[in-house]
Amino acid sequence: MQQLKTAVAVFCTACICAELVGRLLGDVRGRQCIKAAAGLYILVALFHALPGIRAGAADLVLPQVTASSYGTAEEAILRQAERDLSEDLARQLAGQEGLDVTVQVRLEPSDAGVRAAWVQVTGCPPQGRAAAQRLLCNALGIGAEEIQWSETPEGG
Repeated sequence: MQQLKTAVAVFCTACICAELVGRLLGDVRGRQCIKAAAGLYILVALFHALPGIRAGAADLVLPQVTASSYGTAEEAILRQAERDLSEDLARQLAGQEGLDVTVQVRLEPSDAGVRAAWVQVTGCPPQGRAAAQRLLCNALGIGAEEIQWSETPEGG
């Protein structure tokens, strides 16, 4: 690798010299000859260093990453469905009941496909909880015990 660095340094120096010769003497042919000689030198150095580069590349070990670290495709689809369903239910509660709430739905696989394991509703006032509960239970086919209520965090 050191030979390759030296060849690049020589090539750059030769190019600078060729430009100086061209500027001072106005000699285009001299500039082209210097650049050609420097180019040949860098090619010879590259071919000489190539076996060392190839041997170094053989020792290169890429990191091993297992697919399980990213989860399965089924889990990714389930998480996306949770986000979409949560947004849709929050829009329905805003449109039908006038409630500005955040809804988080947790889905899980079941024998029949997928079911809602629990729902968390944030920011629902106590007087709107009965209407929200009715809508969520009907939409998701769950009981009232799967719905968790939390207040809107204050501050910040």
